[in-house]
Amino acid sequence: MTLNIKDILNKTEEYFKTRNISSPRLDAEVLLADLLETERVKLYVNFDYPLTKEEISKYREMIKKRAQGTPVSYLTQKKEFMSLEFHVEPGVLIPRPETEELVEKILELVREETDLSGKIVDVGTGSGAILVSLLYYLPDAKGIGIDISDQAVRVARGNLKKFKLAQRAGLLKGDLLEPLLPEKAGEIDLVVSNPPYISTKDYENLDKDLKSEPEKALHAGKDGLDIYRRLIPQAKKILKDRGLLALEIGDTQGLAIKKLFSELAGWNDFQLLKDGAGKDRFVFVRSGGDN
Repeated sequence: MTLNIKDILNKTEEYFKTRNISSPRLDAEVLLADLLETERVKLYVNFDYPLTKEEISKYREMIKKRAQGTPVSYLTQKKEFMSLEFHVEPGVLIPRPETEELVEKILELVREETDLSGKIVDVGTGSGAILVSLLYYLPDAKGIGIDISDQAVRVARGNLKKFKLAQRAGLLKGDLLEPLLPEKAGEIDLVVSNPPYISTKDYENLDKDLKSEPEKALHAGKDGLDIYRRLIPQAKKILKDRGLLALEIGDTQGLAIKKLFSELAGWNDFQLLKDGAGKDRFVFVRSGGDN
């Protein structure tokens, strides 16, 4: 029996529902549009298009992997972020909508204070989504992305080239800001990071989709604060006076992060900002004072 687009989408949606996929129709559409190399909206224009046996076979393989917990972005190897389409692949963190909000808030601030738009460092760059987006929307800025993963550095490099930004950015493999210390001490305008911040208990309870992403990009010790404890002192050394440290945090970590900064000299103007859902999600803080 020949299946058309409408038939196979309906069948896939129902199957995904039985496997507790959180967005069954959307996932079915995104996967099929990717397979057919078309836009999602065009699936509806071509509902009666009959799929070939080869297309059905390939689609069923994608459906099987999705049902087993492989994220859609790993199957399509792409993810939209800040209206830009990034290459992603298994082993590299998939960019999140909350992180888009972080970038948007930084852009708003930088456009008010042009002295922050010079030298940017993205710590734990992953696919390069933050770094690429900031450079794309701040044409005078230059940046450096750092990641401990060889694969992440390779993927980020490809995304920088895709958007013709390679000449304005460098990529380094290393642990947090160590590759820039002490050479770049006091030279950086903005350090930004969406680091691992999930506690051990929360990590154990993550759904299978999230657990298919690299653990080292998610899990950060018993209380989820391990990376912040190391990154914040390093950022203090590398930032100019009044330079900005912008962090994404877990939605229950605001008070703990505030306490962490209060115990460290050399930070001013601590801001705890909420995401679109009204949850504590971002910290903006200025370098200044005693080292």
